[in-house]
Amino acid sequence: MSINQAHYEGGLLLYQGEQIVNHSKNVTLTFDNVNQECGEIFRGKHKGKVFVTTHRMIFLSNDQRDNLLSFAVAFMYMKNLHVEQPLLGANYISGIVAAHPNG
Repeated sequence: MSINQAHYEGGLLLYQGEQIVNHSKNVTLTFDNVNQECGEIFRGKHKGKVFVTTHRMIFLSNDQRDNLLSFAVAFMYMKNLHVEQPLLGANYISGIVAAHPNG
């Protein structure tokens, strides 16, 4: 998991050999059960775009004044993923993200 490391001047930074598999616009990112030590960066709703690459999932914020400009997580640090498609609501993905060791 990395915060504010996957963007540059409003664009997306990819690793060498990494390819975009899918992307979605108009995405809302929220965090539940955030520890106090994580600070204010995770609080509230963040609107932007999500990119799924061959290595990770990356969120880019639409608001350049937001404290969370980008959020990236490698697939190996995700667990308990659930894809929900309710009849009368928006589709969403939920799960648990762990920090990199010593991160």
